[in-house]
Amino acid sequence: MPGIGVILNPYSKKYRDNPERMKRMGFIVGDKASCKQTEDLSDLRRVADEFKSRDIDILAISGGDGTNHCTLTTFIQVYGDKPLPKIVFLRGGTLNTVAGSLNLYGTPEKILSNLLIRYHEDLPFQTRQVWLTKINDEYGFIFGMGVIYNFMNDYYRHGNLNPLIAAGTLFKAIGSAIINGKLARQMFDRFDAEVTVNGKKWAFANYTAIYSGSINQLGLNARVYHYVEKNPGKFHAVGFSVPPRNILPYVPLMYLGKPCGCPNMVEEPATEMIVKLKKPLPYTIDGDMKPPCDAFHVTIGPMLTVLNPTAP
Repeated sequence: MPGIGVILNPYSKKYRDNPERMKRMGFIVGDKASCKQTEDLSDLRRVADEFKSRDIDILAISGGDGTNHCTLTTFIQVYGDKPLPKIVFLRGGTLNTVAGSLNLYGTPEKILSNLLIRYHEDLPFQTRQVWLTKINDEYGFIFGMGVIYNFMNDYYRHGNLNPLIAAGTLFKAIGSAIINGKLARQMFDRFDAEVTVNGKKWAFANYTAIYSGSINQLGLNARVYHYVEKNPGKFHAVGFSVPPRNILPYVPLMYLGKPCGCPNMVEEPATEMIVKLKKPLPYTIDGDMKPPCDAFHVTIGPMLTVLNPTAP
């Protein structure tokens, strides 16, 4: 299959727990030259160079959101001015928020099988145009610090990760917020920042969270980025300076993707966000946990054409 290139992340949850699944994915593809297991970023760059020289039509990525982020960042760097191939997210990781936001469900094997059948038989695909964001020199869909990073950090401590653990972490945080407990206070630890969005400085100087997204979901089907669908080519920028107990009345509307009217929150569709921190903070891109940094330049990134092989 010279037209399709498949990237497998052997460290994603499904393949780490069951290495035989990687062999099955290679068997499904058939042409082993099109199905690549990448061990590290240098290996990924080598595969990107190969796929670029072969001029593949479709890049299928099997792993979670972090795998998507690392793979797309590398391919954008390697491809340069050359347009990227069409993208298929095969799922397979701890977090599959991007695929879920595009209504793409099923096992990696099922999605890949449908992709190959449709491609071989020249059947049409359901397509979506999705924009990445560029965060400094990396690319992803979801960026966050403060509460967003702290929640993910607490979630990852459990080791055996799944949606039930994520939901449990959320309810634990909400319970702690009700009583202004230690966990909630840690998650809502304040930090000083100067934020400029679309050339205008935000009013706050102190935050508990700054985050953005170019898909409509943050995770757990929380559609917090409600500006995305109505503003193609823009991401949704959010910042708030709210103690844990005070945020609770606004959580339901935020979860449902509705403007919540919180006086200590600012949000808007954006093409550029500049964040300057007084002290460096760790942050996350698509669930990947990043070391502390004190300045961020977030812009709208390239547009991807994403295929859904499982849609009728």
